[in-house]
Amino acid sequence: MNIQMQISGLIIMFLLLYFYKRHETMGLYTEQLFGKALYITIICLILDIISIALIAKQELFPMRAVKIECKAYLASLILNGYMAINYASADTHNLTKVNKLIRKCGWVVGAYCLLVMVLPVELFREGRTVYTYGAACSATYIGALSMILGTVFIVFRHGKLMNPKRRRAIRLWMSIWMAAALIQFLNSQLLLVGFASAMGMVILFFELENPDANIDRRTGFFNSFAFAEYLKQKYREGAELSGMLVTFEDSHTRSVPTDQVEAAMLEIAAFMRRIPEARIFKTDDKEFTLVLESREALERAFRIIDERFQGSWLEFDKNRPNISLQPYYVKVPSGKVAKDAAEMLGMLKYFRIHCMDSPENRVLVVDEANAAKKRAREEMLRTILVAMEEDRVEVFFQPIYATAEKKFVSAEALVRIRNTDGSIIPPGLFIPVAEETGMISKIGEHVFEKTCQFIKEHDIEQYGIAYLEVNLSVVQCESKTLAETYIGIMDKYQIDPKLVNLEITESASIVRKKTLLKNMNTLIDYGVSFSLDDFGNGQSNLNYIVDMPVKIVKFDRDMTQAYFENKKAQFVLKAAMNMIHDMHLHVVSEGVETAEQLAALEQLGIDYVQGYYFSKPIEARAFIEFLKVKNG
Repeated sequence: MNIQMQISGLIIMFLLLYFYKRHETMGLYTEQLFGKALYITIICLILDIISIALIAKQELFPMRAVKIECKAYLASLILNGYMAINYASADTHNLTKVNKLIRKCGWVVGAYCLLVMVLPVELFREGRTVYTYGAACSATYIGALSMILGTVFIVFRHGKLMNPKRRRAIRLWMSIWMAAALIQFLNSQLLLVGFASAMGMVILFFELENPDANIDRRTGFFNSFAFAEYLKQKYREGAELSGMLVTFEDSHTRSVPTDQVEAAMLEIAAFMRRIPEARIFKTDDKEFTLVLESREALERAFRIIDERFQGSWLEFDKNRPNISLQPYYVKVPSGKVAKDAAEMLGMLKYFRIHCMDSPENRVLVVDEANAAKKRAREEMLRTILVAMEEDRVEVFFQPIYATAEKKFVSAEALVRIRNTDGSIIPPGLFIPVAEETGMISKIGEHVFEKTCQFIKEHDIEQYGIAYLEVNLSVVQCESKTLAETYIGIMDKYQIDPKLVNLEITESASIVRKKTLLKNMNTLIDYGVSFSLDDFGNGQSNLNYIVDMPVKIVKFDRDMTQAYFENKKAQFVLKAAMNMIHDMHLHVVSEGVETAEQLAALEQLGIDYVQGYYFSKPIEARAFIEFLKVKNG
């Protein structure tokens, strides 16, 4: 009897069943389908082996019983193909629709299997070669081929919606199955279809359905991959759920051996396991994510955890230092704040970072308001990216007036984004998003290149402009390649570097100070000058002026306005100005809005004045016309 392949496949299936059942599964829809497919494949192989044995020894059994068993095997092949279609459809539709479709198709497949059982089948035996043929076999080939082609169609039609691993595994499974069916159709002596089904199960197991791949080995909890799959199913089902991400931070753990920190996390995991009503996932090194069925259950879990961490986590023995792990919480009262699993995963990651960045607020609630802010941020980021691609990021200029020369000698280059309808997006909307996402660096380079191009095209000195100021973001100041990049841009447009003044802020100067100073000195040697922007805002400190090789210090608008509103501010501004002048540096006062303010600052001795009294920021062509009129 030619049953070696079938027996080998059956042994493999029992091994798979053992490994599959030795770990807990999450009850995912795909896991359920795989389990059913695994059992049907085992039944199919058993029926295949029995049918071969009965055909070989048919004289020992009633012929009717032999033929019924052979047709039962043929029907099991159709059921196997039916499970393949179900499994391939799991990622592509709403689960409710899938279940309805499966029930409808199930009746059709059941009826077709009955047809196979009714149709005649013939037996062939010659030596060790046995097989079946006849109408039942032909119907089986047609039915199984239809199932395979249907599965292939789903994969190619809806492949983009599928898990990439599932798509790849099903393609390979169907290829093996079709090859086996073709070989068996052309040579009935080679019974390969059953074994091909077993190989398909092996592929699915190792690619997708191995429970070990979903388990965090240290804690035994399901891992981040399992969490993502679990969320996908819950959103497809439309299930109501609540959740909470708990992440831990300890300023002392850097001095504690890694094995002791891991021991503490294992003890925390054991504590987490006792929290009722929660399905818990280990989603990062020091992070757990809890999924609960209601807001009430969420609040109960939160109280249990937070009360436990009011003090130190554990009192270790003398050989183990105390590790004071601090929990941070991202609470999601309702999963409906996200439209799907992908958005929820993005929200958890985003708000986790924000929560960790604000130690004073250890609990962040993801409600509709916060979700809307995140969506607005993402929409603005898309707007920035598209504007960059379509060259709608423009440079506006705000003139700077010299009190001694009584004319405009400079201007500050300011970034603006123009909408497709021609309107301007206020910088207060896109600058924070650009800074948060790192896009500010690309925008800064873009603005600098546009400014250099403007200098080259308009020969600005003929209009009385000695230099143009361009802001540097904190991110740019941290870049080791800043000087090289900016010198390359100036060389590209062949402009005189004395026409460029770069503005740094106080916050920029404290981050990676050595890198910033190296960039500044390289650019100063090349011929560029620097300003210290926003002096008086935030962490004002005269050490900035002492340490940084700047030629100009800019008083921010708040400091300028305070001079006219507060006696103490007048003393501060006068003292700061006198000290800066004693250091042979110049002062720019921003935010001047009236003729009286201008006159007062001129009398005080401020070198340069900038503000809406003269002009708001204006686009390049308007700035040239402004200079033609104001500077003659």
